[in-house]
Amino acid sequence: MADGYGLTLVTAPAQEPVTIAEAKKHVEVSISDTHHDAHLARLITAARQYVEDKTSRAICTQTWDLFTDELPYGDALYLPKAPLQSVTYFKYYDTSGVQQTWTNTNYVVSTSREPGRIRLAYGASWPSYQIRPDAINVRFVCGYGTQTSAPERVKAAILLLVGHWFEHRSEVHIGAGAVEVPMAAARLMEQFAVGDEFIAYGGP
Repeated sequence: MADGYGLTLVTAPAQEPVTIAEAKKHVEVSISDTHHDAHLARLITAARQYVEDKTSRAICTQTWDLFTDELPYGDALYLPKAPLQSVTYFKYYDTSGVQQTWTNTNYVVSTSREPGRIRLAYGASWPSYQIRPDAINVRFVCGYGTQTSAPERVKAAILLLVGHWFEHRSEVHIGAGAVEVPMAAARLMEQFAVGDEFIAYGGP
């Protein structure tokens, strides 16, 4: 069985799914009060990243590189972050150790499923490649789109996290025990989680 896959962020989202104004309203800070703006901006980014990590999703549009040592034994290569928008390229090291770009007519990109996937085109087979670390590199674009395209329940989870972290500045709140993630946010994230335990790279 292969060791799984690695993901590297290539292009971060150009905007966050929640605005400073929305965060201020949630934590009941006046719009005219800019004292907390930088802190709220950091919390918004941290909350978005937390939600993405917990759900295996991308919210606003971003680009990632998938690396894996081997290709799957089936006819589909799943891409771990949903929703998938497009595949930029599929590169591999041939048996001589030279990196090649696989022609996109050899595969079909499915964006209608979660997680998205690359599936072999009719009559095609995976390229012959050199067994080596990171032999396969797929660059893909994922996310719901712009700030306004983010699902409201995802935005709600982010705001709940921002409000929670804004109120509790340390991991343990005196008198209330550990307060890491509010239950409502956890439930919302559970609803959006995309499992990838069934995604096999290089193993039967």
